[in-house]
Amino acid sequence: MRIALVTTPPSIRSGIGDYTRRLLPHLRERAHVELFVAPGLEGEVLDGLPTRAADDLRPREFDQVLYQLGNEVPHGFMARMVRAVGGTVVQHDWVLFDMALSAFPALSRGGAKGHFLALREGGLEQARVYLANWLDRRRQRLGAGAPGGAADPSELSGTLLSGWHSPEPAGRWTADLALVRLPSRTARAVEVELLGEPGRTVRLLERGAPRAEVAVGRATREARLVAELRPGAGTELALETTGIQVSREQRQHGDTRRLGSFVRSIRYRDDGGWRELDLSVPAARTIRTIELSRDRFRLPLNHSVVRHADAFLVHSEHVKQRILRSRNAYTPVGVVPHGARPVLEVDRAAARARLGLEGPWRDAFLAVSFGAVQPHKRTDRLLRALARARSRDDRLRAAIVGPLFPEELDAVALAGELGLEEHVRFPGYVTEEESLDWLRAGDVAVNLRGPSTGGTSGGVYQAFSAGRAVVVSDADEQRELPDACTLRVAPAEGDGEREVEDLARCLNELAGDTGRRDAMEAAAREYVASECSWERVAARYVELLERFPGPRSARRGLIALRFRERLAARRRELRADGRTT
Repeated sequence: MRIALVTTPPSIRSGIGDYTRRLLPHLRERAHVELFVAPGLEGEVLDGLPTRAADDLRPREFDQVLYQLGNEVPHGFMARMVRAVGGTVVQHDWVLFDMALSAFPALSRGGAKGHFLALREGGLEQARVYLANWLDRRRQRLGAGAPGGAADPSELSGTLLSGWHSPEPAGRWTADLALVRLPSRTARAVEVELLGEPGRTVRLLERGAPRAEVAVGRATREARLVAELRPGAGTELALETTGIQVSREQRQHGDTRRLGSFVRSIRYRDDGGWRELDLSVPAARTIRTIELSRDRFRLPLNHSVVRHADAFLVHSEHVKQRILRSRNAYTPVGVVPHGARPVLEVDRAAARARLGLEGPWRDAFLAVSFGAVQPHKRTDRLLRALARARSRDDRLRAAIVGPLFPEELDAVALAGELGLEEHVRFPGYVTEEESLDWLRAGDVAVNLRGPSTGGTSGGVYQAFSAGRAVVVSDADEQRELPDACTLRVAPAEGDGEREVEDLARCLNELAGDTGRRDAMEAAAREYVASECSWERVAARYVELLERFPGPRSARRGLIALRFRERLAARRRELRADGRTT
């Protein structure tokens, strides 16, 4: 069998790319495989195979065109290919929101084309959700209920109080009004360096009274505010920007933020001399800017894939049934377990020593959680459950491994509020080998989701491969995981009291029952060996692909696709130059 495998190159960080990398050697033992990636990214080597540009693919030279596709931005080119060429899609997620916005940028911008695409990619119900979101963004763009308004500084802690957008490498945008507290009672002067937009006026206020003002002209966007501060007036200041208009560039990218001034630095002088504020710290009061991503879990936007592919491989019966309901026609769909590799068991104590877990951490009951620390990963529920479980058993500790997004969820601050500073580690993004060490060091893995993209988590299978039991959310796709090595916690809305208590109880029960934990770990290792080793997964791939129909399209589909993409790229260049087409 000859397979054209469409994927991402090794240099792109991708969970699905990691999956493909692990599967590929075993798939090549059973079939002839050639690799295709997005045009312009070709040339890298994966498992000894060179990657070629997808527009060089000739479907009729292969028995199958196979896409490794999920809700990832780099997969956007695949949606257009599926429409043009067909083939078999390994669909890792039901919700393809990020992929769709990458494939069809007009979705982000709105307007007539964006609404048409929302209808085409999601159907009538998703088009209604899209329209409601667009109307909310429009109201905010026009200043109705502009975010980041005044707040009582006495109710807020820290230095950046309210009215600050997320930090960027060179500084930070304010909204209409941004409040700041200087961390010194002897501050005598302040200096603000910023970039402004022509036609706007920026004022520095001290207790509501103007202390400095600058009008941004067209000659230069750079501006500087300098003011002497009144003794005893306090340390709370405000930056007020007037004349704000949403720019054309923002509209093109669907950016509905109220952007006032871009602050590069804030310096102040006190008894110790000049000092500079850290503009990267989380703001005390987060701006709740309305974006299309607010409704991402209600906008699967997957019709280009689900309605146009010829066949599917999925990881759960749940996604299979959703595909069949969406197509309402006979469709070949095969369910294949995610895949995992058995890992040599390593003594927990040795793994903890390598990670520098000393003192009380050596003998702790350790829960580990992997992935970006964001609200839908329910990290806040895990931290609250840990605090509650520790009130019954102070041996419990946790490692939350993955990049932090404090503007979405400040997990470090929440851990501090719960008194968990000494009992939770945040290693951030780690290498694959270090992630395995955290799993080996742990006693249980926690993998919560809610809302969910409908995808089967690779982190769950990585935990199984290390012989660890997993606590998951009781979502549709997670119910198909084996009971013998999985515990489930029902997601709860609101304050999540029931969810927190259920999770705390799970942690306490596992910490107190070594025999049960040992049995679940043995079941995890058995499941990997008997059902979802990469060898078995590859064999199942080939078995199903041999039954599935071949690619339906001639080369002209790819030629037309390539022409449309080049035309779109040329239009983007003309728009960037200020010309129209």
